[in-house]
Amino acid sequence: MAKNFDTRPLSSALGTEIIGLDVSDRIDEDTITELLDVWVDGIVLLFRKPNMTQEEQLRFASCFGKVGKRPKPLDKTNENYDELDTAFMLVSNIRENGKPIGTLPDGEMMFHHDTIFKEKPHIGTLLYAIEVPSRGGNTKFNNLYKAYNALSDDVKSRIKGRTANHIYDYETINESNRKTQTGELRENWTHPVSITHPRSGRRALYVDRLMTARIDGLPEEESEDILETMFETAERPEFVYEHEWKPGDLLLWDNLCSAHARTDFSTDERRLLRRCQIESEGVPAE
Repeated sequence: MAKNFDTRPLSSALGTEIIGLDVSDRIDEDTITELLDVWVDGIVLLFRKPNMTQEEQLRFASCFGKVGKRPKPLDKTNENYDELDTAFMLVSNIRENGKPIGTLPDGEMMFHHDTIFKEKPHIGTLLYAIEVPSRGGNTKFNNLYKAYNALSDDVKSRIKGRTANHIYDYETINESNRKTQTGELRENWTHPVSITHPRSGRRALYVDRLMTARIDGLPEEESEDILETMFETAERPEFVYEHEWKPGDLLLWDNLCSAHARTDFSTDERRLLRRCQIESEGVPAE
C-alpha cells in the first residue's frame, strides 16, 4: 500500500488501479514520486475521474514528464480541434457533417506502440474516456518485459544487436501501403529489437505486429519468421491485460515496455476518448 493512495492489481500480467487519489487536484512532489514508482512496476495505471477537464488532464499528465504536442491531422479542417489544447488528440468514430471529429475512428487495431516510427517515441500516453460503446472497443496491453524473458535463448541471440524498421501505418504492414501515393516511403524509423528501459533498467521487446516492417540486415524470410515468433510471444494471453472502458476512466501506459491493441465495436455506437502523450528523454537504446 502506498502512502498517499491505495492500489489494486488489474491483472497478473500488468496493470495497477490507483484508488483514493483525486487526479483533478494539484499533486505534491512526494505523491508524484510514488506514482512514478508504481508506474515503473505496473506499466499501465488506471485512474477514475468523471468529467475530467482538459486543463485537469494536462496538469496531471505533466506530473510524469513533458507533455508533447499532438501531430496535426493531415486534413486539418475539423473545427473540433480548434476547441482542444494543442497537446490533445481525439480518438473517436463520431462524425459531424460526414467527417470524423477525431482520428483512428473505427474497428479493431492490432498491437502497436504509439510513435514507434519516430526517432524519439513518446514514453507515455494518457487516454481519457468520455463516451464508450456498450460492448467492445476495449484496449489490450501486453507486458514486453515478460515477452522478452519468454523468448528462447536462440531467438535472443539472433536478435542481439539487431535493429528493426517501423513504419507509420494504422491499418496493416504490407508492400502496397508502405509508400504514399507519391511513391515516398511513409514516416519510419529504426530502433533496437529489444531495448533497455531508461527508468526501470529492464530489457523489453520493442517490436509490434502493426508497425514493425522488418529486422534490418536479415533475409526477408528469416526476418518474418523471427518477427512472427516475437509477435506470438508478446500476444500470449498470460502477458495481456484487456481494459473494458467506462466513462471517466483515465489510463496512463508506458509506451516503451508495452504495446496496445483495440477490439472491434459497433459503428452504430459512439466512442470518444481524449489523448495526450509524454515525451521521451532520449532515443530507445539496447
